[in-house]
Amino acid sequence: MSARIEVVEPDDWERWRAVRLRALTEDAAAFACSAHAWLEGGDTEQRWRERIAAPGRLYLAAEKDHDVAMIGLAPGDEPELISMWVAPEARRGGVGRALVETVVAEAGGRPLRLRVMADNAAAIAFYEGCGFALTGAPPDAEGTLTMRRDVPRSTSAWPAPAARPHPGGGPPPAGSADQ
Repeated sequence: MSARIEVVEPDDWERWRAVRLRALTEDAAAFACSAHAWLEGGDTEQRWRERIAAPGRLYLAAEKDHDVAMIGLAPGDEPELISMWVAPEARRGGVGRALVETVVAEAGGRPLRLRVMADNAAAIAFYEGCGFALTGAPPDAEGTLTMRRDVPRSTSAWPAPAARPHPGGGPPPAGSADQ
C-alpha cells in the first residue's frame, strides 16, 4: 500500500468535504440516510470545520497527493468506526485495511462497532476480514446492520484468503472488497 494516512484537521475541511461528497455521490447506497441528511442545513465552511473539530477523529488516505479514502472514529463507551469509504481506483490495494487498522489503534484496545448497509455484501465481507462480526440484530430503521469487533487484533496478521483454512469441496474464498 502506498497511501499516506493523515489526521483531518479543521483547516483540511475542503479535502474532507470533497471526499465525503464524492462518496455520497458515487456510492450513495453504501451510506445510511443519516449520512446524507448531515449535508442538509448548509454546505458551509463553518459547518465542515465544526464537524471535523467535534469529538472523535477523522482520517484521509492519499495516493500521489490525491485523496482516495476516508474513515472516522466516533468516541463513546464503545467507539464507532464511521464514514468508511475507498474510491474505486484505490480499492483492493490495502488502503481500506490500513484505515481500519488506524482506527483500531486509535480506539486503544477497546471494542469497536460499526453500522453497514444490510445489502452491502462486499462491505460486510471486508469488515469480517478485519475482525468484525455481525451482532445478529435485525436491520435498523435505516437498513443498517451492526457489526462489532470484540477482541482487537492486527488485521494484517490474518493470512491472505488463499492461505486461510476453508471447508472442503471448493476453491479457497476470494479476497474481499475494500469498501
